[in-house]
Formats: sequence, structure tokens, C-alpha cells
Amino acid sequence: MNHTSLTNTMADRDFEQVVVCRDPATGLESVIAVHDTTLGPALGGIRMRAYRDLDAAVADALDLAEAMTYKAALAGLDLGGGKSVINADPRRVDRERLIEAHARYIGTLGGRYIPAVDMGTTVHDLDIVGRHVTPVSGRRRDPSVFTAQGVVAAIRAAVTLRDGSTLSGVRVAVQGVGHVGRQVVALLAQEGVEPYAADVDPARLDEVCREFGATPVDVEDILAADVDVIAPCAAGGVLDERALDRLKARYVVGAANNLLAHDAMPTRLTERGIVHVPDFVANAGGLIACEAEVRGDDSSLSADVEAIGHTTRAVLDRALQTGADTVTVAIDLARSRIDARRGARPFFRDRRRGSAMPIVTTPPTREPLLPRTPQAAGGPQ
Repeated sequence: MNHTSLTNTMADRDFEQVVVCRDPATGLESVIAVHDTTLGPALGGIRMRAYRDLDAAVADALDLAEAMTYKAALAGLDLGGGKSVINADPRRVDRERLIEAHARYIGTLGGRYIPAVDMGTTVHDLDIVGRHVTPVSGRRRDPSVFTAQGVVAAIRAAVTLRDGSTLSGVRVAVQGVGHVGRQVVALLAQEGVEPYAADVDPARLDEVCREFGATPVDVEDILAADVDVIAPCAAGGVLDERALDRLKARYVVGAANNLLAHDAMPTRLTERGIVHVPDFVANAGGLIACEAEVRGDDSSLSADVEAIGHTTRAVLDRALQTGADTVTVAIDLARSRIDARRGARPFFRDRRRGSAMPIVTTPPTREPLLPRTPQAAGGPQ
């Protein structure tokens, strides 16, 4: 992606800031993307993975950051959307040097981007980042359990809305049983779901299947499993035309970011009558937990994560009423909240108060997207 291409992309997708970082001393090659800070500072994880080249790293950072904007808006948080990626294998022995070099670049943004844990990074990594950046989220706990809680809330809401039933006996195939996927399987098993699971790590898969009674499925076949729900919880871009042609499930609800391979997929799913909960709706639990950590108040955390069920119903109801696909509906709802406060863009640290984010001492704004519908039977919504 050349300079002209990047600037055109930023204008077309309304990005505020993209920082491409290099540190020859450590070999760091990374990207920090800030999409929209209308609602507040951008909060998003630091992802570490080996991309095929820097262009691929930039493209992933842009996609992830934009999704974070919509995720925060739909969750009712006073946060914007951002993400950063480090182009390196997370198994590198010198990873701490890369993390530290990347943290120095984050520090130059003056609080506009608040880093957190993401694929390939850990709570320990955030401790390193915290030496150079304030605030940092994800140092006190791993948010993956809250991500999983939100995904299960979204699955429950979708199944209840369409079938009017509980999750007991529902067959759910979870693709990827790492930090989030494992927790999704565990929570689903508690609700009487019949879980299926696949993972690239055979030992990890065997452990999850033994512990939670999941049926193992080959990685190549998990998206084509004869189940009710597929829940992609690993890498994104997994649902393409080939996968759709083989799909037997009636629901697609997962934790993987950007799980659809291209922009035509939401319409294709709608045409097939498949209920799709956008990933930036279903997987917002981790972001909600990170915001609560920075704000220093967990008093409503569990209820706020469970409210993802309400957001899911709001999106599905609107899609049913309008005939639009659920991604279009969700983005429109998110943009309506952002547009109402557009005059506050962009966010910068208030140097007079020394605060990096105004939500630290004030409760978040959680206005409902649509009027609340009566709670259906079938567990907490």
C-alpha cells in the first residue's frame, strides 16, 4: 500500500490517524490505527502476528480499528475505535523488546489510543506497555472471559428471538478453543448446549473436549458441521463463498473479529435465511471489561456484558423490519449515536486536567439503541 493509496483509504473510510512504526534497533514493524474518537479515546488491543508483509499489517489494523468504533458505539461506551498490530511471530524470543519499542510509539499519541490485550499479546505484555503509556487496559485481568460471556449472550438472544427456545439441546460448533473459544465452550456446556469444537492445536482441542464434553471436529470441516450455530472464535475472514456453500447452520455468531471474508457476505447470509450477529456486536464483552477496568468500576460489568443480548435483539429486530442485512443495520445504529455527538471529534487529552480519558471518573453513557422488548424465557438476556 503506497502513500497515496493509504491516504485515499483514510479519506474514504474516515480515519483520523494511522501511524506506521519502524525501529531498526529492535526490528520492530508495527501499525497504530485510530479510526474515530468522536465518543472518546480509541481503545483497542495490541495484536502480534506474522503478516505476509507490511501492507497486510496495515490492512488488518484498519479493519480492526474501524470495527472497534462500531463496537464501542453499540455497547454504549464513551470510547472511539482503534487498534495496533505488530508484524512479528509472537513466539519470538525477543518479543519483549518489540513490545517496548511499540509502546514508545503509542506513547507519542498522548492518550488518543488506549492499548489492551489482543491476539498474540498477554497481560504481562501490557505491564511492559504501561511503563511508557497511560492509561493501559488489560493489566488487571484477561478480558477473554467477558468476550465469551457476550458471545453466549448473543447466541442466546438470537436463538430465543427466532425459535423461542432455550439453549438446552442446541448444537453449537466452536471454531478455535483458545482463550475465548475455550470459555465459550465452557459457558455453553453450562446451559445444556451440545458443543462441537475444532482447533489447530490437537492437545488444546483434546483438553477442551474432555473437560466440557465437546465433540471434536476436524478444522477443515467445522464450518460445515451439521449443527444449529457456528461460532468462529479464532482468526477472521473464515466465512467465504466456499464456506457458505457448505454451511448447514442457521446461525452465525462468533468472537472472531472480521469473520466475514468480504463485503458481499452479509447480503449472501440474509438471502440464505441465516441469522448472522455481527462480530462487533457479539464480541464486545472484552471491550466493556477493558473500559470498566480503566474507569475503575466493575459494579455493573456483568449486567453490561449481558446487555449484548439486548443489542443483538435490537439489530435482528431492525433487520427483520427493514429487510436489510444485519451488518448494515448495526453500522447504521452505531453511526447514529456517533453522528449525534460529531462536534466532539477528535479527542485529545485535556492537559488542563491531566486526564487521558473523561470516562475515568464518570459513569458511561448507555442509552438504548431501540426501545427494549420484553424479556423472553430462556435465561438471562
